[in-house]
Amino acid sequence: MASTALEVAGLVAGYGRVGVVSDVSFRVEPGEFVAMVGRNGAGKSTSLAAVAGLRYGRSGGTVRVGGTDLSNASPGEVVRAGVKLVPEGRRIFRDMTVEENLRLGAFVRRRRPTAEIKDDTERVFTLFPALRRDIKKTVSALSGGQQQMVAIGQALMTKPRFLLLDEPTAGVAPAVIDDMYDTFSELVRSGIGLLIVDQNIERVLESTTRFYVIDGGRVVFAGDCAEPGALARATAIVLGNDRQRESMLTPPEAASAVDSPRTT
Repeated sequence: MASTALEVAGLVAGYGRVGVVSDVSFRVEPGEFVAMVGRNGAGKSTSLAAVAGLRYGRSGGTVRVGGTDLSNASPGEVVRAGVKLVPEGRRIFRDMTVEENLRLGAFVRRRRPTAEIKDDTERVFTLFPALRRDIKKTVSALSGGQQQMVAIGQALMTKPRFLLLDEPTAGVAPAVIDDMYDTFSELVRSGIGLLIVDQNIERVLESTTRFYVIDGGRVVFAGDCAEPGALARATAIVLGNDRQRESMLTPPEAASAVDSPRTT
C-alpha cells in the first residue's frame, strides 16, 4: 500500500553559503500531531521552510507526500500537493481585511466551485468565531492572537493535508494559547497532519503524540510523548548546559529510527 505520510529524509538546507540544516529526517502521518523542538538557531524554522519549497542555498535530501516526490518542487507546487507552511511572524496582509486574506488563501483553488470555497470559509469561522465578528476589519486592527488565527485560517483555505506551524503561539496572550491548541487538536481529528515548532516545550509535548529534537542542524533525538522520561530528556537537550546536552544526545542513526508512530 502506498504511503500517505509526509516523509522527509536527509534534509540539507541553509542560506547562501551558510549551512543550517545538515541531516533532518522525520515523518508525519495524516491525523497526527507531531512536535519539533530545539534551541534557537538549531534549524527548526529552516527545516520547515525547506520542506515548504523555500530553499535559499545548498540543499539536499528528499521530501515526499503520499509517495509524490517534492524534493525540488516550488512553494506553489508544494501547496498544491497538500503541504502548507504557517511561518513565524504572521506573514499575512495586514492592510487588507480578514475576508480578503481568507480569499487570498483560496487562490490556489480558484477553479473550484464557489460553494466549496464558501463552505471552507465557514469552517474557518467555526474554528475561529472571533474572525466572523471581525470579517470586515483590517488585519492590522486585530490583536496578535486574532492575527495568528487569520494566518492559520488563510492556510486552511488551501485545503492542506499537512500543516506546518512555526511558532504559532509567539506573541499570543496566554489565555488564547489553550484555545489555539484545542483548535489544533480539532484539525488533527479531522485528518490533517500537523507538525508544530513551539518554544514552550512542556505545553507542546502535552498535546502532541511524537516529537523530534533538533540540535546543530540535525535530529538528535526522537520519541513518543507518552514514554516515561521523554519530556525530561527533550528538555535536558534543549535547555541543559553543553555537557548535559552531550550526555543526552542520541546517535543520528538511532534518532532516525524513531520516525513512525508507535503501533500496538
